[in-house]
Amino acid sequence: MFRSPATSRLARRAGALALTAATGVAPAHEDWQGARADAHAPIGVMGDHVHKAGEWMVGYRYMPMHQEGLRDGTDAVSKEATYGSAAAGGYGYHNAPRDMDMAMHMVEVMYAPTDRWTLMAMVPYLTMDMSAELHSHGDHAPVPYDMASDGVGDVSLSALYRLTPVTSAHQAIASLGLSVPTGSITEKDDMPHGEHGAPMAMRLEYPMQLGSGTYDLKPGLTYVGQGERWSWGGQGIATLRTGENDEGYTLGHRADLTGWLAYGWTPAVSTSLRLAVAAWGNIDGRDARISPTMSPAADPRAQGGERVDVGVGANFYVPEGPLRGHRLGLEVLLPVAQRLDGPQLETDWAAVLGWQYAF
Repeated sequence: MFRSPATSRLARRAGALALTAATGVAPAHEDWQGARADAHAPIGVMGDHVHKAGEWMVGYRYMPMHQEGLRDGTDAVSKEATYGSAAAGGYGYHNAPRDMDMAMHMVEVMYAPTDRWTLMAMVPYLTMDMSAELHSHGDHAPVPYDMASDGVGDVSLSALYRLTPVTSAHQAIASLGLSVPTGSITEKDDMPHGEHGAPMAMRLEYPMQLGSGTYDLKPGLTYVGQGERWSWGGQGIATLRTGENDEGYTLGHRADLTGWLAYGWTPAVSTSLRLAVAAWGNIDGRDARISPTMSPAADPRAQGGERVDVGVGANFYVPEGPLRGHRLGLEVLLPVAQRLDGPQLETDWAAVLGWQYAF
């Protein structure tokens, strides 16, 4: 996988953010304090904490994302170039994506059978809408059309192990997740590819499918620390695809690295700043029912990339009263660097809104 020097530097800085905070921002407490807003990471980080023996946690997250405009490497690409002929300097696809909206609804459940071990299950439901345009030859204008898919995605099952003492203000957590291929990879919708532009049901492109079709391993390591007002953390997670799915392809491996710093204004309110780096590979193989010349979103060679996001968030915790223990979190993520194997839709923004309750 290609990794640019700039992205590599940013990845190292993301991993070093937690260490910098831990050594230079504020002295740590001797004991971990769980009854404060920043006891959990920004809501966009998953698997960041464990629970005490016998404790349950339930939660819900809403995660919208908007993509618009095409990019190849770090350069913008026009729709006209995407479906322009190779002889004229274009890419030669029949279609060009214009924009895409994706929203994920995630239900999560955590249970700690011991002080060291916490088990976690996450069930996602996805809705996706993409607009595109079909190139018409001659003097005819391109034909715009929309595609949509929705349904249950891949269920994730994880085990988290606390490496440090239960009460320590420095928590290190090792995790291993398994993504189960419960999401469909055979979604269809009508596209104007019939005779004279008539709509016909066709297999949707790779970004519009609901799952990977393979059992994927997700090993990870998380560190979090606390001071009087400050807290900090870092996390690295890999997504390792195993085997080939029933449609003859394997999604690319993925790596996610993030570091954050949070400040507690009161036990009930904290704000955070986070740097997140992601890198993912192209598809190996292809679905025989998806023509790679139809669109870059249908081309296995145009799916990989790297992105660096900055996240700004806030956590809210209810320390007493009838709603004691309930948590709300909000985080907005804005890309500051993207390098895509394209043409590929670039990300404009993403957000996470979540609720959690432990008992």
